[in-house]
Amino acid sequence: MRVPQVRARSVSANLGSFWQPGYDRKVRNYHEFTVKLRYLHRDPVKRGLVAKPEDWKGSSYRHYAFRETGVIETESQWTATDREQKTRTGAERIFLRPG
Repeated sequence: MRVPQVRARSVSANLGSFWQPGYDRKVRNYHEFTVKLRYLHRDPVKRGLVAKPEDWKGSSYRHYAFRETGVIETESQWTATDREQKTRTGAERIFLRPG
């Protein structure tokens, strides 16, 4: 079955922009990334849905704060490094040793 292709130019010319003004945002640098990430982590608390960012089950907060694997897999600066090391050595990286 062949799926017809739509030209973005003709769609945007007829219907206007896909995004509302101010919502078509690209994260351009690390500072902007951290600002957006903090917003995502703090919003459920601000809205009164949870008491702490780490309580929101779908959040990446625990991954960034504690390097935990959560409900949703998060790709961060260290995820690929950890995966490569486990493939090379067969052992996972240990960050906190109890006791």
